Amino acid sequence: MDTAVHTTQAPEIAALMPPAPAVAPAPPPGWRRALPAVRGFLGGGVIGAVAAWLGLPLLQSLPPSAGFAVLAGFFLSLWPHIVVHEAGHAVAGLSRGMQAIAFGVGPVRCERGGDDRWRWRNGGSIRGIGGFAALLPRGTRGLGRVDQMVFLIGGPLANLLTAALLAGLVAWLPMPGWLTGTLIGAALGAATLGLGNLVPLHLQGWRSDGRGLLDLLRRTPDAALQLQINQLIALSLAGVRPRDWPSTALPPDDGAVAITGLRQSARMLRLARAVDARDADGARPDAQALTATFATAPPVFQSAMAVALASHAALLVGDRALVAAWRLRCEGGLMDLSPYRAWLDAEIARLDGDDAAVGVHVGQARALAPRIPDAASRLVFEERLDALA
Repeated sequence: MDTAVHTTQAPEIAALMPPAPAVAPAPPPGWRRALPAVRGFLGGGVIGAVAAWLGLPLLQSLPPSAGFAVLAGFFLSLWPHIVVHEAGHAVAGLSRGMQAIAFGVGPVRCERGGDDRWRWRNGGSIRGIGGFAALLPRGTRGLGRVDQMVFLIGGPLANLLTAALLAGLVAWLPMPGWLTGTLIGAALGAATLGLGNLVPLHLQGWRSDGRGLLDLLRRTPDAALQLQINQLIALSLAGVRPRDWPSTALPPDDGAVAITGLRQSARMLRLARAVDARDADGARPDAQALTATFATAPPVFQSAMAVALASHAALLVGDRALVAAWRLRCEGGLMDLSPYRAWLDAEIARLDGDDAAVGVHVGQARALAPRIPDAASRLVFEERLDALA
C-alpha cells in the first residue's frame, strides 16, 4: 500500500520541486548582445546631457581646476541622493494616508513590525535595487490611481528639488571654488537621479517610477493589477485573513501584464488564499506556475516565492523533502523573512518526528513574530505555531 501511494504521488511532488538553474540559452547575434549596452549608453547620454544642459550656466562660471571637485561632488553624493529619493516617496505616500513599513538603502534595512517598533538589519544587496521605500495602503486611503501617482512622483521630485536648491546656493552665495564645484557636482547627481527615474524602464522585475506613472496614465493591465494587489494588501493590514478575501477581489492571471514581478505577486496572493482555506486543488495551479518560473524570476522575488511554496508544501502537501528543498531557497529577501524560516524549520522537525526540535523552533518563531508587519499574516502565523505546540 505504501509503495503504491508513493509511486502515485512522486510525479506530483516532482512538479513542485525547486527547478534546477535554467540552462543558458544560445548566445544571440552580436548586434543583439550590444543592444542593452547601446540603449544604456544612449539613455545615460540623454539624461547626462539634459542634466549638464541644466547646469551649464553654473559650470561656465567655474575655473578649470574645479573639475575634480565637480566629479567628487557628483559621485560622493549619489548615496545621499538615494536616501533623499526614498524620503520623497515616503513623504508623498504619507501625505496620501499610506502606512510606511520598510525602507532600504543598499544593504541597510529599517523595517516596522506589527508591534510598531522599527528595527535595523543588514539585508544584503539585491541586484538592480539601490534603495526602496515600502508604503502600503491603509484602510481606503492610498488605493486610488492618484494616490499611487503622487507616491511615485515623490522620489524624483525630491531629487529635482534638491538639484534646484543646490544650484540656487551656488548662484546666490559666495563660496570658495572647491565648494562651488562640489555643490555643482552634487546638483548634477541629484538631477541625473531624478530625471533617470522618470525614464519608463523595466529592470530586474522592477518598474522605474516613470514606467509606473506611464502605466497609471495609460490605465494599462499592469496598473490595474497593481491596484488590485494594493486592495488585498490593505485588507491584510486591516486584519482580514486570506481565506476571507472576496473572490471578486482576487487578481486574475492576466497574460497581458508585462511586468513579471506583478504576475508573481498576484500568484502568491492567490496561493496564500488557497493555502489559508486548505484548498489543495485551488492552490496547485499557482504553486506549479510559481515553481515553473522560479529559476527565471527576478532575484528580489525569489525568497518570497520560496516561502510561499514552502508554506504550500508544509500545509497542503506534507512532503518532508519538498518542504526542505524550498526552505533552502528562503534566505535573503527584500523584507525580513526570519519568522517564516523559523516556522518552516519547526515544520521540518515535525515531519522528522523530533518534538524537542519542534519546541525550539516554535519558540524562535514566536520571538520573531512581532516582525511581521500586517495583522492578518500575524494571525495566520500564530495559528500555525499553535498547531505545532
